Amino acid sequence: MDTGAQAHPSDHAAAYAACRPNISGAGRRRRLRIGYIATLVSLGLLALFIARGSAWYLRALVFVPAGLAAVSLLQVRRNTCIARAAEGTFEHEDFSRTPAPADDVAASRRVAAGIRRDSLLIALASAMLAAITAWV
Repeated sequence: MDTGAQAHPSDHAAAYAACRPNISGAGRRRRLRIGYIATLVSLGLLALFIARGSAWYLRALVFVPAGLAAVSLLQVRRNTCIARAAEGTFEHEDFSRTPAPADDVAASRRVAAGIRRDSLLIALASAMLAAITAWV
């Protein structure tokens, strides 16, 4: 019998809970640091491009650091490294790697696909917004 229960919009994070983390605390800290630095580089580049009156296509170069920031921060948020998911490994505190169980690998690869998709969308949106500042 159908209970009629449906996923609540706030259960979006539950989709990531099914995936066991494949990165260590040290790996999360490293990715967080990279994400923050890349965010600052993105903002600094945009400020430089605006101050210099650069063309829209130069401003769109914000895509690169914005994409790096997005992928790094999303990996931390979702406890999944896309490289470790592709390898099918788990990263330890000393950054050594060991093979992960097949079920965990499949789940982490699904999460990694979402990270790649979402970081690409964030990078594209950042580049478009940066390019639009040339006409505003």
